[in-house]
Amino acid sequence: MRKLNTKSKLAALAAIAVFGIAAICSFNSAAFGMRNCLTGLEVAPSFPGLFTFNKGGTMSEYGISPGLTPALRSPGHGIWQHEEGWRDYSFKFTFYRYNASGVFIGSQRITAALELAADGDSFTTISAIEVLDANDNVVGNGCGTAVGTRFE
Repeated sequence: MRKLNTKSKLAALAAIAVFGIAAICSFNSAAFGMRNCLTGLEVAPSFPGLFTFNKGGTMSEYGISPGLTPALRSPGHGIWQHEEGWRDYSFKFTFYRYNASGVFIGSQRITAALELAADGDSFTTISAIEVLDANDNVVGNGCGTAVGTRFE
């Protein structure tokens, strides 16, 4: 696969932002961490995850926190959009949560601001996290950060 130079990447990103003509863009989120919203201190170890941003504004996500198993949550599905700044985007997604017996116990909603690096191959995010019970009542809140790189 041919690598694009920075100028070509920026032109492609401009086309995406203006015309919405992007192919699937996947990032390996090298470090996603939960933080205390007031102090900024990490409250859980960082973990790897995946974000896939699709043409048309949909996205998918997957990541397993340390100490959990894939059986305890579904993949995340959501939406993304370009914001006013040249490299600014936002997204939100949700995933379902299950207990060890496989019983649905609620969901988690994440709303994030994403800043794409000038090279177009990496990003940082700041996220607001809501934990909901099976009746969609908010039972917890948190903050998160992520850094990621595009994989080819």
